[in-house]
Amino acid sequence: MNMKNKMICLVAAILFAAQFGNAADFPDEINSRDTIEVRFGDKGTILIQVDSKEDLEALKEYDINSMLEEIEVPTKEELKENEKVILQDEKGTEYLKDSIEENPEFRQLENEFEDMDKDKDEERREYNYERKARRFSGSKTTFVSGLDIGINNYLEDGNYPDNQQYAVKPWGSWYVAIMPTWQTHLTGKLALDYGAGFSWYNFKFQDPRTRLIKEDDGVIFDQWDVEMQASKSKLTVAHINAHLVPVLDFGYRTSTRTYDDGFVQKKTRYRRNGFRIGAGAFVGTRIDSYQKLVWRETGHKSKLREKDNFYLENLRYGARFLLGYGEVDFFVNYDMSTLFSKDRGPELNSITFGLSF
Repeated sequence: MNMKNKMICLVAAILFAAQFGNAADFPDEINSRDTIEVRFGDKGTILIQVDSKEDLEALKEYDINSMLEEIEVPTKEELKENEKVILQDEKGTEYLKDSIEENPEFRQLENEFEDMDKDKDEERREYNYERKARRFSGSKTTFVSGLDIGINNYLEDGNYPDNQQYAVKPWGSWYVAIMPTWQTHLTGKLALDYGAGFSWYNFKFQDPRTRLIKEDDGVIFDQWDVEMQASKSKLTVAHINAHLVPVLDFGYRTSTRTYDDGFVQKKTRYRRNGFRIGAGAFVGTRIDSYQKLVWRETGHKSKLREKDNFYLENLRYGARFLLGYGEVDFFVNYDMSTLFSKDRGPELNSITFGLSF
């Protein structure tokens, strides 16, 4: 056995100290030449002999792998002789961690692990980017309008009833709706407008002396005293409504990106500066209605506001058409339901022209 092959217990002691040798793991007071015995396996034993606590601390400065490489593993016959393996280091610096020459193979392996970590980080960043891109590439919802203003009229047998007592003045028969509306992109140029809110019909009669009279079998349109100085007569009907309108909107722009893994990403952007056209439906229910009369008598202005249902139809439904550009839409609402209940008044279908802002 050569000079290097001595004192295997010392190497085992160093290995033990490197793995388990924290100062807190040993007694604060260590007597001279104390021996620590560590048993492992069936019959394996490691003996650590130290003179002081500082000796244990010093063991942690040595490179255990370098020491193990210097040991020639004894045969079974040699182990039976109970010989010792001793590593000599006269200067005491040969196996210090800072003095061990770096192993090129170990450095190459370490670099390979670092490259693998970098690749994983890059894949993770790319994955997160794709997740974010895919998340925002689908349907997008935008608030598009909140106020409708227009003028009202109605049709009887497809014509305006200009020669009837209930004929209205288009200018002054205002339609007002607080109607928050959103648009959700579906695919390509196709989107969906939808919203809900409150609306008010105002039908201003051509003859300011027109008055609605509710009788048992229906409503009739009559005149007040022809001598009175009437200035206004109108019928107001309030509804709560909802609408749904498919729209072909040319403000949508679609771009395509292909990733290295073959994934094709489509992104759609929207700017409300293009042309759009759509047609859909609305539905509503009546929540209030009244008649208002204004006249002058003996030089004083008088008003009468009479609240009643006047046999008005409670359910309102119809078609909505829109044509828009930029921030403004032109719309037409046509009521397929009649203004009055069946056989309770003239068969009138309301129609409204206006702008959405």
